[in-house]
Amino acid sequence: MTDVLWFGWSIIWSLVLCYLPGFLCLRALGIWRGAACAVAPAVSAGLLGGGAVVAALIGVRWTLSSAALVTILAVAVVAGARRLLAARRARPRTHPGTPSWLPLVPPRARVLVPLAATVAVVPVLIALGSPGTPLQRWDALFHLSALQHVRESGDGSTLTFAALATTDGTGGIYPAAFHDLIGIVPLAPIPIVLNAATLALAVVPWIHGTMFLARALWPRASWAPTVAGTAAALAPAIPLNEWIHLSPIPNLVGAAFLPGALVAVLCCYRALRACLTGSSDTALGPWAISALIASAGLGLLHPNVFIALCLMTAAAGFGGAVEQRRRARPSRAAAVIGAAALLPVAAIIMTPASSTASGFVGGLEVGPVQAVGEVVSGLLTVWPMATGPLLWAVAYVGLWALLRRGSYLLPAVTAVMVVLYLDAAVDSPLRLSALWYSGQDRISMFLTLVVCLLTVPGTAHLARWLRRSGKRSALIWRSSAAVLGVLVVLSSVAPRLDYARLNLDLDMVQRPRYMDSEELAMLEQVGTTMDTDKVLLANPFSGGAHLSAMTGQRVRFPVAGMNPTPEDGQLMDDLLRAGTDPEACTRLMDAGIGYVYVDRRPYYYGGSFTRIDQATPELGRVIGQTDHSMMIEISCAAA
Repeated sequence: MTDVLWFGWSIIWSLVLCYLPGFLCLRALGIWRGAACAVAPAVSAGLLGGGAVVAALIGVRWTLSSAALVTILAVAVVAGARRLLAARRARPRTHPGTPSWLPLVPPRARVLVPLAATVAVVPVLIALGSPGTPLQRWDALFHLSALQHVRESGDGSTLTFAALATTDGTGGIYPAAFHDLIGIVPLAPIPIVLNAATLALAVVPWIHGTMFLARALWPRASWAPTVAGTAAALAPAIPLNEWIHLSPIPNLVGAAFLPGALVAVLCCYRALRACLTGSSDTALGPWAISALIASAGLGLLHPNVFIALCLMTAAAGFGGAVEQRRRARPSRAAAVIGAAALLPVAAIIMTPASSTASGFVGGLEVGPVQAVGEVVSGLLTVWPMATGPLLWAVAYVGLWALLRRGSYLLPAVTAVMVVLYLDAAVDSPLRLSALWYSGQDRISMFLTLVVCLLTVPGTAHLARWLRRSGKRSALIWRSSAAVLGVLVVLSSVAPRLDYARLNLDLDMVQRPRYMDSEELAMLEQVGTTMDTDKVLLANPFSGGAHLSAMTGQRVRFPVAGMNPTPEDGQLMDDLLRAGTDPEACTRLMDAGIGYVYVDRRPYYYGGSFTRIDQATPELGRVIGQTDHSMMIEISCAAA
């Protein structure tokens, strides 16, 4: 029961830290409260991610107090900027006269969207079981250790965060905005904080941002947020499902914040267009500042989400230029925005840091026929299920309807995302998707966002068709569609639960596991008795490496995939001899090593760390064990 309370506590704090700093900043700029709520998560990431960098540079610990101070300073600065710009209140209008009275949350959305979100979230919660159950995916251990690092050291600087993956403290840039946001959640255990925060930030900003983006795109359609929000909750390849599927947490949280950032970009463009057409209803300055901070926030969460934002903006800009081709100034402005959006992409590609992603090898590769089949059917690589083809069918209608009336903005964005997905799926030599680790699973979230938006014009076109078909036929078609939709949604519950259990069920031996349930129970019991001043030597692919986040235990290798230094190699060699060689044992003790964890069934076999799992009980006293693992307290007297 206590863990459940901590879980709820962590969700509340995560949402407060996600929304409040950005909302206050945007309101100080004069942005309307509805738009401010939608854009706030990306702006908060920019403020707190950037604040953590500044705090590290001036020697201030990154804590909840530091985040509050950054928020206060940011609000003061943007309020001054607003006065300087003499900006009017910014509302997300397409042009003067657009109705501003549309409800922020339409009545139907208050029922349908929570129901859809429940269908998406409950299977994950059931599979999760205990709130602190560690996700059994490669990246999950890094993010556990990263949150502990921020809480313990007070250092969340993106400029040096990669040092977490080294034992000598050297390291470079790693996007740390997610950890800066969540690492300051007070009091709650880190494993619970990570699960609660990821769940909350993968669901709420994603659905809310998509709803408001639909509202900004179609302000006269009061039902548009309901359709888009429901689709965003039920679609298969959404950030929530990507979390369980692969665990690229900053990447998927950035994708969840992306719709809100696109709202800022869209409103900025419309404000610019209003300026060019001589309209007085414009607030270009506030929207430009909002878009810049939101874009920076996405970059600090993960650069490839920022790149996705740039490519979407570029495609939309060129599509808008074609759409506005008969109006010279707006058309040129859209083309200029499209071209300008490509400049950051080119700059990132040319930086040495981009090689981390572009040089990655090992993503899932499928044949061209399967890749095309996935895109055409909606059965993408992340959790393929029946809701995908249903949403895709409606989106196809929407795509056709937009093209038919000469609207090219969303079709252009769709084309770019499809090309990137196909490039990643077949591992194309063009390497267009290299900055996403050639992973179609990451790109699928962006493609899904576009599909969710396309369901709005698709639904509108189908509704017009029904109105022309006569009352009796329309009633039959509506009833059939409602029944089909309910059946498809219900049919997705079992697959969702099965997919979630693949990476959350600790005792599913068919999949790689850091630990099983017996091992977790042993670690929880033993961890409370260990001396946290002593260092634990454990294979980073074992359950023992999780003690850093679980109890604050010092762990030599807290991150999966670390590259051991020569000194690390010497320690592991000494470990193999320490049971019979007093000098080797003394060198371990001199290095602060007080415990060793042996796991015969790690998440990953092979590599230098296998030497740790060859240690024997002769090293000292076994203080905890299972049928395949044991925790040894080193005692040189035993040697």
